[in-house]
Amino acid sequence: MSFSSTIKDELARLQNDKQCCRWAEFAGLLRTGLTLRKLHNKKSLLFITEHASVSRLLYAHTKEITYRAPEISGEKNARLKKHVVYRLNFRKGFETDKGKQFLDSIGIHVGLAEDRLEYSNLVLSSQCCIRAYLRGVFLASGSIINPDKSYHLEMAFMDKGIAEETILLMESFQLKPKRITRKGYEVVYMKEGQDIVDFLNVIGAHNALMEMENIRILKEMRNQVNRIVNCETANLEKIVNASVKQVETIKQLDEVMGIENLPVGLKEIARLRLENPEASMSELGKMLRPVLGKSGVNHRLRKLEKLLKERMNGEIQ
Repeated sequence: MSFSSTIKDELARLQNDKQCCRWAEFAGLLRTGLTLRKLHNKKSLLFITEHASVSRLLYAHTKEITYRAPEISGEKNARLKKHVVYRLNFRKGFETDKGKQFLDSIGIHVGLAEDRLEYSNLVLSSQCCIRAYLRGVFLASGSIINPDKSYHLEMAFMDKGIAEETILLMESFQLKPKRITRKGYEVVYMKEGQDIVDFLNVIGAHNALMEMENIRILKEMRNQVNRIVNCETANLEKIVNASVKQVETIKQLDEVMGIENLPVGLKEIARLRLENPEASMSELGKMLRPVLGKSGVNHRLRKLEKLLKERMNGEIQ
């Protein structure tokens, strides 16, 4: 089961004790996922979902509000043959006065055209209802990539106004969604891990939130280890490259003038470097008596380089 499916199953099973929140959740589902189609020369209000838990939730909400159950049919997804697509037809439920009244109250209107719905503004009076509404919106149109791979949550809307309305509601919780147009849909999305975690908290997906937080912690630990390893590798490469150059310098000096003819301090560091090509400057300094700091070792090795250049250029008298 995908991470999106796991979240939707969790959300669809949440118990809403307050009627206002149940209605707000239903409003989010319908304003986002309801479509107007013509079937058998009749207008039909359809909701299509791949999630059985979402179809059951819609069934329960419709029965509570209209006293009539939607017609449900299931068929294999032509693209993903293992998945069943559930088609809910609300024609009977929303033909009743109570059903029409509810649609009107949540700002859904059957337009003059036969293939689209029209929407008016929806007023949600409390934070709990806004949370429930956003939960319904995600159940109808949301998806989230497995956080093991990357951070990306999005909701796709057929209506630009509904997308803008959703952004405003999300911003009321200090979330920072972005919007793009993709293949005729208005897509509201978030790519920051913390924003996604905060949104899951808003809509009540607490189990998914904890799972994502655990994944984030593990990813951060892995990234930290990788940064340390990369840093150590880079430092090791620098040490090796510097050591190779220093050893070559000392060998050339030995050829042109002999290490034994170097001043005592330079002779000592030259021998240590030849004997310990893998050692860092700090480690070389600790081998000296008295102990010499990293900067002191570096100074002596640079003097060896300078001495070689002077010898090669014939500048030493």
